[in-house]
Amino acid sequence: MKDIIYSLLHDHLYLHVVLISICVAGIIVAMGVDLFFGIRKAKILGEATTSTGYKKTCEKGRKYFMPFAVLMMIDIIGCIILPAPFFVMIWSAWCIFCEFKSVREKSWTKAELRKAEKTMSIIIENKDDIAKMVADMVLGSKHEAIEIEKKETIISAAEAAEQ
Repeated sequence: MKDIIYSLLHDHLYLHVVLISICVAGIIVAMGVDLFFGIRKAKILGEATTSTGYKKTCEKGRKYFMPFAVLMMIDIIGCIILPAPFFVMIWSAWCIFCEFKSVREKSWTKAELRKAEKTMSIIIENKDDIAKMVADMVLGSKHEAIEIEKKETIISAAEAAEQ
């Protein structure tokens, strides 16, 4: 029994632990590179580096490592069948690709995306006002048309009465 457990640990689990550690290190390094270049771009553009930007990096880490932890558990459970932690390696490759794209994006593209995001949030916050304004425009023009028809009818009736 000890031989079976030892061979399982030696043949599968150790390899999984090493590969998972390499994947974690890759994601952390990619996030660090993105943080470094983000700060550098902000300095070039003259933007202030605030704690909000740093919090975005922490939020990104949470978004990367929560699914990573679940996939890691799946890979550990499947280490008997799978020769390597494929789920973790695929997720790590995706995260590193996303960080690479983030570093390669132009800063003005990110600014445009943020501006569009702010515009949409303002529209969503004021959707009742916008809906009321559109309704007033649509219903108001119908109301005006009805009023004009009434006036024309009154005028034509008055002209008919005069004749």
